[in-house]
Amino acid sequence: MAKKKKKEIVRHEDCGHEEDKLNSVYMFHHTKHDLHLFINAHYLDEAMSKFDLCNFKDRKDWKIFLECGHQPA
Repeated sequence: MAKKKKKEIVRHEDCGHEEDKLNSVYMFHHTKHDLHLFINAHYLDEAMSKFDLCNFKDRKDWKIFLECGHQPA
C-alpha cells in the first residue's frame, strides 16, 4: 500500500491566505464542446488517473491546465 503524503499547509505572509502545498487543481478542457472538468490532485499522474476513470472518448480533444498555487485576485 502506498504511503499517504503528510498534508503541508503554506501561509502567505502578504495576505494571510492558506493552502495545501501538495494539492493542485487541474482543469481538463474539451476543445470541441467547451466543457471543463476540474480535478484536485497532488501530482499530474494522479490527475491523469482520475481523468482516465471517466473514460471519455476522443482524448485528443482534451487539453490540461494547472492552477498555480496563489492566483492574483
